[in-house]
Amino acid sequence: MKSTIGRLFAVKTALSFGTQFWGFAAYTVFFAPWLASRGVAAAEIAFILALAQFVKSVSGPVGALFADGFEHKKTPVLIMNLLTTLSVLGLYFVDQYWSIVIVIVLFSMVSASIVPILEGLTIKGADKFGFDFGRVRLWGSLSFVFSSYACGKLIDIYDFDILISWLLFGAVTSTFASLFLPVLPQDQTQQLPQKVKKFDLAGAVLLIKHPIFITILVAVSFIQSSHAVYYGFSAIHWSEIGYSGELIGILWAVAVLAEVVLFIFSSKLTNLLGPRRLLILAASAAVIRWAILAVDPPLILVFISQTLHALTFGAVYLGSLNLISRSVPDNLISTAMAINVSLNMGVFMAVGFIIAGHLYDDYANGAYWFAVVFGVIGLVMSLGLKFIWNGEALEFTKPDDK
Repeated sequence: MKSTIGRLFAVKTALSFGTQFWGFAAYTVFFAPWLASRGVAAAEIAFILALAQFVKSVSGPVGALFADGFEHKKTPVLIMNLLTTLSVLGLYFVDQYWSIVIVIVLFSMVSASIVPILEGLTIKGADKFGFDFGRVRLWGSLSFVFSSYACGKLIDIYDFDILISWLLFGAVTSTFASLFLPVLPQDQTQQLPQKVKKFDLAGAVLLIKHPIFITILVAVSFIQSSHAVYYGFSAIHWSEIGYSGELIGILWAVAVLAEVVLFIFSSKLTNLLGPRRLLILAASAAVIRWAILAVDPPLILVFISQTLHALTFGAVYLGSLNLISRSVPDNLISTAMAINVSLNMGVFMAVGFIIAGHLYDDYANGAYWFAVVFGVIGLVMSLGLKFIWNGEALEFTKPDDK
């Protein structure tokens, strides 16, 4: 009986991951080219992407706190998907720059928390019923691969006008799928809900004042934000040099598939190298990857550079999670994770988008040399960790503990 319920739980959450990443893929790959097709300049595109990223970094944790107020997570996910659908509908009725900015800000606000909430629900279900979280989450990645390819193929036929309809289809199916999200049974030993402290302000101050912790986060942030040129302008540049929408979709799909392969072997790789070496590997791969893309290489080298996404994103993701878990005491883990996301995917990525947009306006794909510089800084800081940290848990003392 329990195994049947567990399989059903896994299938329902896998369905939601698949529908969520359907629209997410098209937005990630083709939204910037859609803006460019409407005459929006590179610097203005960069501003929209930066603002959206910053809004997500703030609204994501807020949305998660909102969801924690519900006993069953399907309710907030349904609400957020409905609001996401309405915001996508708004894109049909805007054609001026600032009206697009407003709609994208709203879209970013209401959609930022959905996948993290789904991940939390699925992890809890995996713990309770014994299924493999990775295999469920995999359906999101596979959906991303297929959606990026198929959307690119349709763009070749119908131009970028098809993108908003594609996003709307993803939002509507995600809303429909959220109706079937499973309810996590409550343990009989936990009749009364316990109030959990989500963010420790005093602890956050201690963390950001610790030189080793902040060195880890800044190193991670430089490596992650080196992707700003790629996320914002790779599809635009490839389109300008004659790559079809289908080919652009395939290139992005290759990157995600490489990431999936790395995650399949993530435990073995982490045990073999350790988190600090994973960070060094990620930074080294970033320097190589962005240097390749900076010189408009032959297509075969572009494909090879895309496989490095497994390291430039996947390895730094694994390395950062493990470094934080090893360096920070258990009572500050949630706070540390929140700071990590806000810093590298919020502040640093937003700044990266702004710089990338101005550089792309002047130098086109030469803007990747800026990404190389960020990769080098991340590499130097990752190497430097060996000399300032022995790998053991850091000590934090609150003022009232003295």
